[in-house]
Amino acid sequence: MTWFHDTRQPSPLNAMQGSFSTIQTFIASSKFGSQTDFWRIDGTNSTYYRLGQYVLARNTRIGYERSWGVNPNAGTDPCLGDLLTTNPSCNAVPLPERLYAGGASSHRGFPINGAGPRDLQTGYPVGGSAAFVNTVELRMPPPTLPFVGDSISFVLFHDMGNVFQNPGDMFPSFLRFRQPDRDTCRNVPAVATPDAIGTCNFNYFSHAIGLGARYRTPVGPIRFDLSYNLNPPTYPVINDYSGKPPYVGEGRHFGFFFSIGQSF
Repeated sequence: MTWFHDTRQPSPLNAMQGSFSTIQTFIASSKFGSQTDFWRIDGTNSTYYRLGQYVLARNTRIGYERSWGVNPNAGTDPCLGDLLTTNPSCNAVPLPERLYAGGASSHRGFPINGAGPRDLQTGYPVGGSAAFVNTVELRMPPPTLPFVGDSISFVLFHDMGNVFQNPGDMFPSFLRFRQPDRDTCRNVPAVATPDAIGTCNFNYFSHAIGLGARYRTPVGPIRFDLSYNLNPPTYPVINDYSGKPPYVGEGRHFGFFFSIGQSF
């Protein structure tokens, strides 16, 4: 089920005033034929303020997800609410249904779906059960430039937030700028083995700043964004399937994004 309220003007593709709010809820239940039981709520709110020829835009997203019960074919181990468990008896949420963040219309300090917990064997993002992303943009009036006239405008932006394995980790991480226990993420074994899994903490708020350009077209602005992640995560990679020995992975500082329409 989705509810939304939209007062954006003059166009949803290039809003200059008004607001947009949406709440999405989802439930999967064995009573409807699902093989796992979980529910999710994901809400966003955007506001736009005109300051003379400038526009101050803000977007906030909060998501929460929870599973319940156990796999009915695997005993009765108590796993209530365990979202990312590897215990086969637990009722874990499928990988594609977890919460993700990162990308051109999300946290631009990460590639698409790249925020939050990672698999400590491969380094791949695995999503989580809570997400928080806040974006602030200052959209500037178009200057008059040679050859393109006033078709190009510029944007300054700041993105912050992350994805969290447990919902209780989200708000305590709000003022945490650095990745906790960073040194433990750098402990990788000399030889890759199936059980060589270390520990790594992703409970912090990642911040990115950037500059964007918008090229006005009849169907909406074409968007180019260059971001710089101030505090990318570090994580061990035991096996990246390329034959490399175990190494320490690190998120990129710089990101480049291309899309159509404003980021929100």
